[in-house]
Amino acid sequence: MAIYNTPGKYYFRLHHVRPRFKNDIESVLLFMASEISRFSKMDEQSFNENLNSAIKRYPGNSSAVEKTINNWRTEISSLFGLIKWDGDYREPSAMAKELADNEDLMQFFKLFLFKFQYPGGHLKSQEIAKMIEAGVCFKPVKYIIEVLLAGMKSENGHFGITKAEVTHCIFNDLRVTRNHVSPQQTYELISNNRQENYDYDCDGDVTRYAGDILDYMVIAGLLSRKANYKYYLNTSSAAEAIDIFIKDNNYYHDYDSFYESTKEILPSSISPLRESWFNYVNDGIDKLDFSTDILSFVDDGSSDEEKTAEQKEKSEFINDLLLMIRARMNSGEKVKTKVIGDAGESITIQHEQMRLIKLGCNDLAKLVKKIPEQFAVGYDISSFEGSGNMRRYIEVKTTVSYGKLHIYNFHMTPSEWSAAETNGDNYYVYRLSISKGDISLFVIKNPVKQYKKDETIEIVPRDGVDVRYSEKSGVYEEILA
Repeated sequence: MAIYNTPGKYYFRLHHVRPRFKNDIESVLLFMASEISRFSKMDEQSFNENLNSAIKRYPGNSSAVEKTINNWRTEISSLFGLIKWDGDYREPSAMAKELADNEDLMQFFKLFLFKFQYPGGHLKSQEIAKMIEAGVCFKPVKYIIEVLLAGMKSENGHFGITKAEVTHCIFNDLRVTRNHVSPQQTYELISNNRQENYDYDCDGDVTRYAGDILDYMVIAGLLSRKANYKYYLNTSSAAEAIDIFIKDNNYYHDYDSFYESTKEILPSSISPLRESWFNYVNDGIDKLDFSTDILSFVDDGSSDEEKTAEQKEKSEFINDLLLMIRARMNSGEKVKTKVIGDAGESITIQHEQMRLIKLGCNDLAKLVKKIPEQFAVGYDISSFEGSGNMRRYIEVKTTVSYGKLHIYNFHMTPSEWSAAETNGDNYYVYRLSISKGDISLFVIKNPVKQYKKDETIEIVPRDGVDVRYSEKSGVYEEILA
């Protein structure tokens, strides 16, 4: 079988920083954003020392050598823009605060990919210089989406792409990354290669960079990866986000003058722009609406033929549950991750009502209610223990991610912590995790007592408290619907 190679005169390999924690990237980023957002503005050395200490607190890193910790710090700051530069000082970025506050990893990855380009400040200065000298100026996510749309238009709506095809026909080809040939032409190249039965070098070392971007697009909910190893556009659940990407014409322009220069591009002339790059990455993210339809997100996208009996049962349960949420929110519009807290609270209300009904407390079930935010009482849901009209005060903490998370922390405001202290054993935190095809509930009772007496919870003061817990701090409960 013939092997397709990018023509030599057009070959230039794109690359970027590859985080060592890629297999656990959602958990790491949520943890680090929460830690970094606690920092105040400080000089670079102090900031790095504090960040290194935070990295060591991540599960499994306590015995890591200094080189590993430093590499994590570099990768986190370079690739994901969680740190804002201001001369010799560093502080938490808007990206870090957005993720820490909203715990919406899908939206975070959309924001990250929207700003990502080659060349960019995620690279070392000498590598940026090489890309500029080669004429590279390329936003990969927009282009990949446009190639997939071109293929779908030509193939009656069903077209997917492999890592190898993206690597050899897009990422490593200057006709795309420098000359900006149309997505239609690239689709036609891929289609022709398939008709000619060309194969590709699929070695992991070759396809890793294109593969990273494709995998990040999956986490962002823009793509789904099927069993045939092809990536497909999520045109139903991510239609609005896709539209934002394809209409985007913005680039980071501070490298522009170098493209016209006839002089050698020195890394020392690139380095001072690093601060403006991170400002660009974080600028205007509050104006981008990348919220996602939760119903479409939780559905794993598999056909009935692809699902096991257990998966079908779980999928039907989740779908019925979320349809109930939509009805409860009395809205004909889509349920967005922007109001993911409302969705979590709706799940909790349904769960509490069913729990009380199972206990024979039908009258109490009708009294379960959401407390309006403006009352600031320190909890979201007023419910009952199930006997003697004893109250149960519930604070709901909800996270949305593509995969299951492996971190155990959340933030409580001063009013929430105060309410927990006042209500003691009648105060609960319901930790809801919504991921692709799954919803889990972890229940923590009396967090203040667990901190002060049982020592099963740790806290760090930060405009309230950051709570760190473990599986000893509570119990998983089956969500009742």
